[in-house]
Amino acid sequence: MRTKLLILLIIAIVLGSIASYGYYTQIYVPQVYSQQSINYYNSQLGMMGYYNRVAGEGMMGGYRMMGSYNGYTSEYSQQISIYQAESYINDVPSYAKLFPSNDTIMFTSNDINIVVLSMGHGRAINLTHYIPPSFAHAQHNVFVIYNLINPTLIIPQGATVHITLINLDAGDYHNLAITPIPPPYPYYAMMSIRMNILGMTPLLPYANYATGNAYSFSFTVTFQHLGTFYYVCEYPGHAEMGMYGEIEVT
Repeated sequence: MRTKLLILLIIAIVLGSIASYGYYTQIYVPQVYSQQSINYYNSQLGMMGYYNRVAGEGMMGGYRMMGSYNGYTSEYSQQISIYQAESYINDVPSYAKLFPSNDTIMFTSNDINIVVLSMGHGRAINLTHYIPPSFAHAQHNVFVIYNLINPTLIIPQGATVHITLINLDAGDYHNLAITPIPPPYPYYAMMSIRMNILGMTPLLPYANYATGNAYSFSFTVTFQHLGTFYYVCEYPGHAEMGMYGEIEVT
């Protein structure tokens, strides 16, 4: 009888340990990481001064509107027509030279404007008619810059770059942050990037294809140092699945 009770007690302890471990790894830890990710992201916005500014002075101007998406602050400078946004794909500046075979854009000016479109990879291929090379890791959400997908950007040292992100995704929020932290990125990209950013946009709402409007945000960054940087979408899972590109400052 005592032996049976001892066996039942051991089984109960083992099952309890398994349940506790499952709760810890499947519920508690993800919740903690999720909250820390939100905290890092919102702290980044505060560091950029976005919480304290009412009006934007980006390339497309307009007022910044506040909101929240799964705890992440969402903000945009203005709405823009999807038709106009798509036209920027072919509006290549004279100081930019495209190398499609290498998925690379070289900029030769010290004052650069770059329009970046975020979207799913299927929409990107249909819009650009460009099949990116395998190293562009473009199987999920992507960035499109002047008809290339997740391209490498070559930028002169000391250049000031004005970046406008327009979200053309039909169902996902996206942002763009510039960081020296290299891939691979974890599911919660902010857990590795943390506060190590040169500039960023907030998360932008997805485009409204029923009304024909998308959302944009602009910021400016100066690349003072030589080296390799990355433009990354920080929403959980996006950078992990390949939503990033490389910046070479030469």
